[in-house]
Amino acid sequence: MQGTKTRGTFARKAAFAEAYNDLYPVVLGAAYSKMGNMQDAEDLCQEIFVKFYHKLDEIDNARKWLYGALRLELMNYYRKRRPDMTDVEDVLDDAAMTFVNGFRDVRIIIKDAIESMENFGGERDRALFDLVAVNGFTYEEAGAQLGMSVRQARYRYGLAVERILDFLAKKGIKNLEDLL
Repeated sequence: MQGTKTRGTFARKAAFAEAYNDLYPVVLGAAYSKMGNMQDAEDLCQEIFVKFYHKLDEIDNARKWLYGALRLELMNYYRKRRPDMTDVEDVLDDAAMTFVNGFRDVRIIIKDAIESMENFGGERDRALFDLVAVNGFTYEEAGAQLGMSVRQARYRYGLAVERILDFLAKKGIKNLEDLL
């Protein structure tokens, strides 16, 4: 992404739009997971992406830069809003892992998605999901354990997967790259 000469206006806007479309949901999800307030998270992301736009020509890796900027802005947020905290770093210790490789918070979100009963039609559907997704059962094997036909098991598993994907999308995870 680094350019030795300034990009043209059109190329700059296109590069920004691509990065924004790909990374805004991920940055917003990470901000929200640390702040617990969607309005504050959106405001913080807006500030970060404005700075990102102004530094676009200097940035080699957009994802890395955005996560670093997010960490800095979160530290500033907690210093301003929570002056009673003696060490802001304590709040962001888990966040440090997130900003290095993106796995920590995503695992928590995935765990929430799998544990949330709203993503399943009931305990049988949750058991079906566990048998197929976690334990590697075939639809036939899982269906036999739960008194379902193969077709029923496949259909009910598909519904659970769709609900989980919708849950993850609401958290800003729309594709595999968002997990990295």
